[in-house]
Amino acid sequence: MCGIAGYFGKEKLSPKIISSTLNLMKSRGPDHSESFTHFKGNKRINLLHSRLSIIDLKQRSNQPFILGNYVIIFNGEIYNFEALRKYLNIDNRKFATNSDTEVLLKYYIKYGAKCLEYFEGMWSLVILNTKNNKLFFSRDRFGEKPLFYMSNVKNELYFGSETKFIQSLYEKKININSN
Repeated sequence: MCGIAGYFGKEKLSPKIISSTLNLMKSRGPDHSESFTHFKGNKRINLLHSRLSIIDLKQRSNQPFILGNYVIIFNGEIYNFEALRKYLNIDNRKFATNSDTEVLLKYYIKYGAKCLEYFEGMWSLVILNTKNNKLFFSRDRFGEKPLFYMSNVKNELYFGSETKFIQSLYEKKININSN
Protein backbone atom coordinates (compact mmCIF):
# COMPACT_ATOMS: atom_id res chain seq x y z
CA MET A 1 0.00 0.00 0.00
CA CYS A 2 1.34 3.42 -0.96
CA GLY A 3 -0.09 6.90 -0.69
CA ILE A 4 -0.65 9.37 -3.52
CA ALA A 5 -1.85 12.96 -3.50
CA GLY A 6 -1.62 16.07 -5.60
CA TYR A 7 -2.74 19.48 -6.71
CA PHE A 8 -3.40 21.19 -10.06
CA GLY A 9 -4.09 24.93 -10.19
CA LYS A 10 -2.63 28.43 -10.15
CA GLU A 11 -1.62 28.70 -6.49
CA LYS A 12 1.75 27.76 -5.10
CA LEU A 13 1.56 25.19 -2.33
CA SER A 14 3.91 26.09 0.48
CA PRO A 15 6.77 23.72 1.31
CA LYS A 16 5.21 23.43 4.79
CA ILE A 17 1.92 22.10 3.35
CA ILE A 18 3.73 19.65 1.09
CA SER A 19 5.94 18.46 3.95
CA SER A 20 3.05 18.03 6.39
CA THR A 21 1.01 16.13 3.78
CA LEU A 22 3.94 13.81 3.01
CA ASN A 23 4.35 13.24 6.74
CA LEU A 24 0.64 12.37 7.02
CA MET A 25 1.03 9.95 4.10
CA LYS A 26 3.81 7.94 5.80
CA SER A 27 1.19 5.68 7.37
CA ARG A 28 0.52 4.37 3.85
CA GLY A 29 4.15 4.14 2.78
CA PRO A 30 6.94 4.49 5.34
CA ASP A 31 9.86 3.49 3.08
CA HIS A 32 10.18 6.65 0.99
CA SER A 33 8.27 9.87 0.39
CA GLU A 34 8.83 12.55 -2.18
CA SER A 35 7.09 15.27 -4.15
CA PHE A 36 7.40 16.58 -7.69
CA THR A 37 6.46 20.11 -8.70
CA HIS A 38 5.93 21.28 -12.27
CA PHE A 39 5.17 24.80 -13.56
CA LYS A 40 3.97 25.57 -17.06
CA GLY A 41 2.37 28.86 -17.97
CA ASN A 42 0.15 29.85 -15.07
CA LYS A 43 -0.47 26.25 -13.97
CA ARG A 44 1.24 24.42 -11.12
CA ILE A 45 1.16 20.72 -10.53
CA ASN A 46 2.29 18.96 -7.36
CA LEU A 47 2.51 15.18 -7.18
CA LEU A 48 3.16 13.53 -3.80
CA HIS A 49 3.96 9.90 -3.11
CA SER A 50 4.74 7.75 -0.08
CA ARG A 51 6.08 4.29 -0.80
CA LEU A 52 5.72 0.93 0.80
CA SER A 53 8.45 -1.02 -1.01
CA ILE A 54 7.24 -4.41 -2.20
CA ILE A 55 8.43 -4.83 -5.81
CA ASP A 56 12.01 -3.77 -6.66
CA LEU A 57 13.08 -2.47 -3.27
CA LYS A 58 15.86 -0.29 -4.70
CA GLN A 59 15.75 3.52 -4.78
CA ARG A 60 15.56 3.46 -8.57
CA SER A 61 11.87 2.53 -8.24
CA ASN A 62 10.94 5.40 -5.93
CA GLN A 63 8.16 7.70 -6.98
CA PRO A 64 7.28 10.11 -8.39
CA PHE A 65 8.86 8.10 -11.20
CA ILE A 66 10.04 10.16 -14.18
CA LEU A 67 10.57 8.93 -17.72
CA GLY A 68 11.17 11.60 -20.34
CA ASN A 69 8.23 14.01 -20.31
CA TYR A 70 6.13 11.73 -18.11
CA VAL A 71 5.80 11.49 -14.33
CA ILE A 72 3.75 8.84 -12.52
CA ILE A 73 2.53 8.33 -8.98
CA PHE A 74 1.00 4.93 -8.41
CA ASN A 75 -0.61 2.97 -5.58
CA GLY A 76 -1.27 -0.72 -6.00
CA GLU A 77 0.07 -3.72 -7.83
CA ILE A 78 -0.13 -4.89 -11.43
CA TYR A 79 -0.24 -8.68 -11.18
CA ASN A 80 0.71 -9.34 -14.81
CA PHE A 81 3.48 -6.74 -15.07
CA GLU A 82 6.20 -9.33 -15.77
CA ALA A 83 4.32 -10.67 -18.81
CA LEU A 84 3.64 -7.10 -19.96
CA ARG A 85 7.32 -6.28 -19.52
CA LYS A 86 8.33 -9.27 -21.68
CA TYR A 87 6.01 -8.01 -24.42
CA LEU A 88 7.64 -4.57 -24.32
CA ASN A 89 11.09 -6.18 -24.41
CA ILE A 90 10.17 -7.56 -27.84
CA ASP A 91 10.05 -3.91 -28.94
CA ASN A 92 13.63 -3.54 -27.61
CA ARG A 93 12.53 -1.23 -24.82
CA LYS A 94 15.13 -0.95 -22.09
CA PHE A 95 14.14 -0.94 -18.43
CA ALA A 96 15.87 0.92 -15.60
CA THR A 97 13.96 -0.94 -12.84
CA ASN A 98 12.24 -4.24 -12.10
CA SER A 99 9.07 -2.43 -11.00
CA ASP A 100 5.48 -2.54 -12.14
CA THR A 101 5.52 1.28 -12.02
CA GLU A 102 7.92 1.53 -14.95
CA VAL A 103 5.91 -1.03 -16.92
CA LEU A 104 2.71 0.97 -16.27
CA LEU A 105 4.28 4.18 -17.48
CA LYS A 106 5.79 2.61 -20.59
CA TYR A 107 2.42 1.09 -21.48
CA TYR A 108 0.79 4.51 -21.06
CA ILE A 109 3.44 6.12 -23.28
CA LYS A 110 2.89 3.45 -25.94
CA TYR A 111 -0.92 3.03 -25.80
CA GLY A 112 -2.31 6.11 -24.06
CA ALA A 113 -5.54 5.49 -22.11
CA LYS A 114 -5.95 2.11 -23.84
CA CYS A 115 -3.08 0.85 -21.66
CA LEU A 116 -5.66 0.10 -18.96
CA GLU A 117 -7.04 -2.75 -21.07
CA TYR A 118 -3.79 -4.68 -20.46
CA PHE A 119 -3.57 -4.34 -16.68
CA GLU A 120 -4.64 -7.02 -14.24
CA GLY A 121 -4.46 -5.85 -10.66
CA MET A 122 -5.47 -3.11 -8.32
CA TRP A 123 -4.34 0.46 -8.72
CA SER A 124 -4.88 4.14 -8.52
CA LEU A 125 -2.50 6.26 -10.55
CA VAL A 126 -1.86 9.72 -11.87
CA ILE A 127 0.35 10.39 -14.87
CA LEU A 128 1.53 13.87 -15.85
CA ASN A 129 2.72 14.76 -19.33
CA THR A 130 5.00 17.73 -18.60
CA LYS A 131 5.07 18.75 -22.26
CA ASN A 132 1.38 19.63 -22.43
CA ASN A 133 0.38 19.75 -18.71
CA LYS A 134 -2.13 16.93 -19.18
CA LEU A 135 -3.00 14.72 -16.24
CA PHE A 136 -4.30 11.17 -16.64
CA PHE A 137 -6.14 9.59 -13.70
CA SER A 138 -7.21 5.99 -13.28
CA ARG A 139 -8.24 3.52 -10.66
CA ASP A 140 -8.82 -0.21 -11.00
CA ARG A 141 -12.14 -1.52 -12.24
CA PHE A 142 -13.42 -2.45 -8.77
CA GLY A 143 -12.09 0.56 -6.87
CA GLU A 144 -9.88 -1.54 -4.62
CA LYS A 145 -7.37 1.31 -4.60
CA PRO A 146 -9.39 4.49 -4.19
CA LEU A 147 -8.65 7.83 -5.80
CA PHE A 148 -10.59 10.76 -4.34
CA TYR A 149 -10.68 14.21 -5.88
CA MET A 150 -12.12 17.62 -5.22
CA SER A 151 -12.34 20.81 -7.25
CA ASN A 152 -13.28 24.25 -6.04
CA VAL A 153 -14.60 27.52 -7.46
CA LYS A 154 -11.05 28.58 -8.37
CA ASN A 155 -10.83 25.59 -10.75
CA GLU A 156 -8.21 23.95 -8.58
CA LEU A 157 -8.06 20.18 -8.42
CA TYR A 158 -6.95 18.26 -5.34
CA PHE A 159 -6.65 14.48 -5.28
CA GLY A 160 -5.44 11.67 -3.08
CA SER A 161 -5.73 8.05 -2.07
CA GLU A 162 -7.30 9.24 1.20
CA THR A 163 -9.55 12.25 1.82
CA LYS A 164 -7.33 13.42 4.68
CA PHE A 165 -4.51 13.98 2.16
CA ILE A 166 -6.79 16.31 0.20
CA GLN A 167 -7.77 18.11 3.40
CA SER A 168 -4.11 18.56 4.28
CA LEU A 169 -3.30 20.08 0.88
CA TYR A 170 -6.42 22.24 0.76
CA GLU A 171 -6.02 23.62 4.32
CA LYS A 172 -9.70 24.51 4.56
CA LYS A 173 -12.57 22.71 6.23
CA ILE A 174 -14.13 20.15 3.89
CA ASN A 175 -17.52 18.62 4.59
CA ILE A 176 -17.21 15.04 3.39
CA ASN A 177 -20.70 14.13 4.62
CA SER A 178 -23.30 14.21 1.87
CA ASN A 179 -26.69 15.20 3.29
